[in-house]
Parts: sequence; structure tokens; C-alpha cells
Amino acid sequence: PVAVPGVVLAALAGLPLGVVLGPEAPLMALGGGLALLAVRSARRAEQPQLVAVLGTAGAAAAISTIFGSPLVAAVMLIEAAGLGGPQLIALILPSLLAGGVGALVFTGFGHWTGLAIGALSLPQVPKSGVPDAGDFLWGVPLAVAIAVVCVAGQTVGRRVKTLTTTGTARQTALRTVLCAVAVGGCLAAYALLTGRSPEEAALSGQATLGTLAADPAAWPVGALLALVLCKGLGWSIALGSLRGGPIFPAILLGAALGTACAPLPGFGAAPALAVGLAASGAAVTGLPVTSTVLAAALLGGEAANSMPLLIVATVAAFITAEALRGRPKREAAPAGRTEDAGVS
Repeated sequence: PVAVPGVVLAALAGLPLGVVLGPEAPLMALGGGLALLAVRSARRAEQPQLVAVLGTAGAAAAISTIFGSPLVAAVMLIEAAGLGGPQLIALILPSLLAGGVGALVFTGFGHWTGLAIGALSLPQVPKSGVPDAGDFLWGVPLAVAIAVVCVAGQTVGRRVKTLTTTGTARQTALRTVLCAVAVGGCLAAYALLTGRSPEEAALSGQATLGTLAADPAAWPVGALLALVLCKGLGWSIALGSLRGGPIFPAILLGAALGTACAPLPGFGAAPALAVGLAASGAAVTGLPVTSTVLAAALLGGEAANSMPLLIVATVAAFITAEALRGRPKREAAPAGRTEDAGVS
């Protein structure tokens, strides 16, 4: 902290007068120094690790200001810190190469036409504006509510799994069939309650998500809540009995619940959808950075203005989900694990 005034004076004297240097280092030092000013020197001496944490946090805030994106700051600090060391590089480089080469199959190469795939995408999304107080006032509680819904669904799924896997093979087969019938009953209930097609609540929800994002105003609030209830219950049952991925349905549930809250005063369709996408992804996967990137990719060009709200919603949902699960540290799961499989 003692060096902060000198850093500021040197930056103000040098950078505006043509020094061939960027503002990154001075602003990082300024951010770290100001963060450390919030802690007394005695405590800093007793806890050296606190200096590193607060200094890095302050530097991240400065980087966010420079590049206009908190996500850039997070990714940059991860790479700069070299988390994982050589093992991380050994994993990332082959993965990047394989992903790039594999993408040619779908994008095309020269005169070769790419193959169409059913990737999760939103061809059309509501126009977003600059975030305001109303977006955060409603967005944070909404993210918490979405996390509660997702964790509740996973909890029910684990109990259903215990039910279906306990007993003989014949009992497991019978109970699995009964679970499938129950899922069908949830879809039928949605159609009866809303008068809409049960297809909206069936399968992964990718098609429904695209329809919802393209025209949120066409969905009555009652239909959205019925979708969350019926599809959410069906998803919960399927998690513990059938096979598939849990993420796509959860994202639709988050988007539907968010869109249902869009008419709240000071809110809107664009921020509500953004919160729904980010919060549901973070709650169900436990991967906040990945969830933010996914939500930003789905929103496309509209993600620029929504990025601060996306990150706040992701963090709120992630913390809520971890608190509800009561796990201080998440356990890594193999890529092929299907214990928490869902409708896909």
C-alpha cells in the first residue's frame, strides 16, 4: 500500500506523455494496493496468504476495467498463475487441437460442406440494454430461486436412483419402467394444464428453448410456471432412472423461470433470460466459469451488455447450490459418469 501513491504519480506522468507501455501494470498494482489497504498491516503480517488473495482480487478488478470484461480477468489470472502446471498445458493443447480439427466436420472445409448438428443454440434472443438497478434487484433473488429448483431436482433424482437400483434386477427394470410412465404423466399433465403441446416439456428442451428465447411474450406466465413444474418433476424422475445429460433440461427450466419473472417492475425479457441461462448452468454443473461462457455463447452479440449480470447471477446460483448441497468441496466426476443422468 505504501507504493500506491508513487505508482499513481508515475503512471499519470508517464503514460499520457507517450511512453510505449500499456496501463496494465500500474492499474494492477493500484488495484492490488487499494485492496490491501482494506486490511490492517498487523493482520497482513499474521496471514501472508491474505496478501496474495486480496492483491490478486484487486488486480482482477483492474484487469476487468481495462478489458471491459470480468470474464477476461478470470481467465487471464488462471493462465498467468499457471494453475495445474505442465499437466494443465499437456491437457489443454491436445484438447484445443482436437476440438479445432473436429469442428471442421461441422463447419466445412473448402468445398466440402459441413454436417448440420443439433447443438444448443439460440438463433434469436431479446435485445438487451445497459444493466440497471432493477436487473440486479430481481436478478440475484431469481438466480437463488433457480439454484433451489435445480438442486431440488437433483436431490429428487438421487432418491429415485436409490429406489430404482435397490433390489433385484427384475425390480430395477419394473421400477424404471414405472418411472418412465411417470415422466410421460408429467408431460401429459403439462398439456392438460396449459392446452399446449406436450412436446414443449419433452426431450432435452432445446427446441423449446429456442422458441422461448425468440418470442418470450408469446408465453403466458401460467404456461411457464406449468413448464417448470411438470418438466422439472419429469426431469427429476428421469435423473435417477433413465440415461442422458442433465444440463440441457436444467437450462430450459432456468430460462422458463426467468422469463416468468420478466414482467416484474424494472426487469425485462432480456435480463431475465440471461439470469436464467447462467444460474441454471452454474447450479446444475457446479462450474461457474463454464456456465458464464455457455450463457454468453447462447446470447451471442447480446451478451456484451449482459455480462456483468451473467457473472453476478452465476456466482449467486453457484454459492446457493453448494450451500444447499452442504459440500465444502465438490468431487470431480469422470466424464462418462451417468449417475446423475437426465433427459436429453
